This record gives sequence, structure tokens and C-alpha cells, in this order.
Amino acid sequence: YKKEGEDGWFLLFASPGADVMKSKDVNPKDVVFVLDTSGSMAGKKLEQAKKALTFCVENLNDTDRFEIVRFSTESEPFFDKLVDASRANRDKANDFIRGLRPIGGTAISDALDRALKMKPSGATRPFVVVFLTDGKPTIGETDEERLVAQVARDQSAATRIFCFGIGTDINTHLLDKI
Repeated sequence: YKKEGEDGWFLLFASPGADVMKSKDVNPKDVVFVLDTSGSMAGKKLEQAKKALTFCVENLNDTDRFEIVRFSTESEPFFDKLVDASRANRDKANDFIRGLRPIGGTAISDALDRALKMKPSGATRPFVVVFLTDGKPTIGETDEERLVAQVARDQSAATRIFCFGIGTDINTHLLDKI
């Protein structure tokens, strides 16, 4: 698009082909899903987060390993370790997700600390944390700068954290920094 006498602009959408097969071409990875179940997530926000998490669990590859950390006032891992993404483990995880209810405060620092410590020492596969929250810490470290510094200290270069804000009142500043 270009108006006369002005610089123009354009938009390009590029999408990879959909012909990637679930096969040996896909690298195995370790994924820790961290889900906010605090009171601020009550209602539609938690339902959206549960649907997203169920979708993610269902789309893991058989060669992946995963864990789910639920957090509110405290954080609680479901399996207590990374487990294979077998059909049985995915079914157990989906049952756990369906049963989650909102209650308590939001201990983001504790939840991310617990997730980052699950990375196996000497790991050769990618380690990914998928963080689903509205991003409003109320328990533990609540100062955004100190919280981000804590996460940066605990995160290695080979770790990726993907933050997904849920709802319309998201603390985007904190999630972008994490």
C-alpha cells in the first residue's frame, strides 16, 4: 500500500508447509506446562487455559517428555518428574486438567522456579516451559523486576519460556519480560 508522496508498506504472510510428518524428523523435547489456577483465573479464563493445555498435551509427540505444574498459592507438579508422552500419561494429564479449579493467590516465582528446576542436568534435548497465566503475582516475589531477574538467573541458554496471557486483563509487561 502506498499513498502518493509517502513511503509505502506491505504485509507478507509466510507459512511453512503442512507436510511435516510426526516421525524421526521431529526432535524429541522436554516440556513443562505451568498453569495458573489462582482465583483471578476463575471462569472463562481458566476454561480457556484448560482447553489450550489439553490441546498442547494431545499434540505432544511420543518421543517427548512432559510435566504439568499447577499453581496458585503454592505450586504442585502432577507427575513429580518429566514423563514420556505416552497415550496413558496424556490421558492421566487430561483427567488432571479437567479437574482443576480456581482458588488462592498467584505464586508465579515459585511456579517458574519449580518448572526450571525440572530440566535434567546434561540434557541434550530442547527444554521448553509453556507458561499460561494472567500474570498478576500476589504470593512470594511480587516485584516484577526482581521476579524477572530470578527467572533469568535460573534459566539456561538452552531453555525457552513461552508465556501465554489468558483473559483481557493480562500483565503483558511481566509476561513479555519473562
